[in-house]
Amino acid sequence: MKRKIGLLLILSLVFCTSGVLAAGLPAYGADEGVIIYEVNSGDILFAQKQNEKFYPASTTKLMTALVAIEHGDLNENFTVGDEILSLDADSSTAGLEVEEVISLNELLYALLLPSGNDAAEIIAVNIGKKIAGDSSISSDKAYEAFVGAMNKKVKEMGMTGTNFTNPHGLHSDNHYTTPADMLILAKTAFDEVTIKAITRAKVHEVQTNKTKHKWNNSNLMLYANFNELSEEYRVANNLSGTNSVFNGYATSGKTGFTEEANKCLVFEGEGNDKNMIGIIFNADETAIFSEASNTINAVVKEYDLLEWSDPEDEDRVVQVVNYHVFDGNKLKYQTNDPLITAVPQANQDSYTSKVKWDETKVMGDQTLANLERDIKAGEQIGELQVYNGETFVEATPLYAVNDMKARNWTDYPILYWYVTIIVILILLAILRIMFVQFMRKNNIRYKKIKIKKKSNSSGSRPSSQPPKRRR
Repeated sequence: MKRKIGLLLILSLVFCTSGVLAAGLPAYGADEGVIIYEVNSGDILFAQKQNEKFYPASTTKLMTALVAIEHGDLNENFTVGDEILSLDADSSTAGLEVEEVISLNELLYALLLPSGNDAAEIIAVNIGKKIAGDSSISSDKAYEAFVGAMNKKVKEMGMTGTNFTNPHGLHSDNHYTTPADMLILAKTAFDEVTIKAITRAKVHEVQTNKTKHKWNNSNLMLYANFNELSEEYRVANNLSGTNSVFNGYATSGKTGFTEEANKCLVFEGEGNDKNMIGIIFNADETAIFSEASNTINAVVKEYDLLEWSDPEDEDRVVQVVNYHVFDGNKLKYQTNDPLITAVPQANQDSYTSKVKWDETKVMGDQTLANLERDIKAGEQIGELQVYNGETFVEATPLYAVNDMKARNWTDYPILYWYVTIIVILILLAILRIMFVQFMRKNNIRYKKIKIKKKSNSSGSRPSSQPPKRRR
């Protein structure tokens, strides 16, 4: 896992002192809670009031959907009951009716597209009975069981600044979250197959036993022209003509609004190999979609991803000076996770990486080092660190690929004999060369003084007869 600069606790201080990290992003309202996150790198590009409590309004429904999918069957049908009658007349609904029969899958569309509080009530009561394991309990008890499951999920996901009191996000002083926590929820929700498909849909139609529904997505960045919306929705929201906040990179999203929460938006955008998630809480209703659209454009168009390491790449190698005789002199190491940094295009040349060894194990630089003790394969031996100029940005652990022992006293006799044998072999080789040269030289001189036999003057072959004796 990557180690981020300062984590969320000091992000706001970093961003206040370094405009580079927030390059290209729009100016957010001073009272807004904001986090802008790039998924592929895992980098938070901007954060403001990220750990402060805000009312999430209908962005709550992302958790409602997760819990419903975890405990329910998408194909199971439910009958709408009196639970929807407790909602105020001006509450955001999907237009569901008592005695209407509808599947959980369709209820999720009703929950997430038009942000139906009626769908949230129906889901809570029916899934709550499943969670409680008792279909005979009252609607109130089932409702409590469902909200309890939501808060259990909150703890499981590490959302330490969140508490839910209902499945829809209608105001309660004890119903709150933080931008940092909502980012955790959004990452999980937008990665869930069903929620991803629903939140990316512009419109959904369904026919039930009572009526036909047509639900539009309340994420206005999805529409190039407001004429794509139903007339009822356009009239209710005073929308017409070309949509100035349309963004072709926008994908998933969930809106929210109450008087106490103001406008809330959890959104996602993809393009140019970037994938970003944004959280904006407590925003002005007229500005929030412009802020979100400009944010998506900035991340997609003005940032690059720099990849420093990939576990699938060839192992990195450092040459070890004090290596054990039988281990060789190369220690291989790698990262278990990719290290990717999202950086503004205009400043990417200022980013560098370097190896930082754990000096209780390895000392030196990334080309030549000494072992302080024996190393086991899979052991963390340091970090690969990224810097923006002289400022540390992030790091990921480095792990040894091979076992390697540090040199000890037993190595020296072995090295002595190795050296001795090598010296002897070299001397023998030299002597052999000298001997060969000597023999060649002497062989040539011998040929020069060799006495040749006289040939027969007549040119005929000598007689094989023995010479005659003189008398």
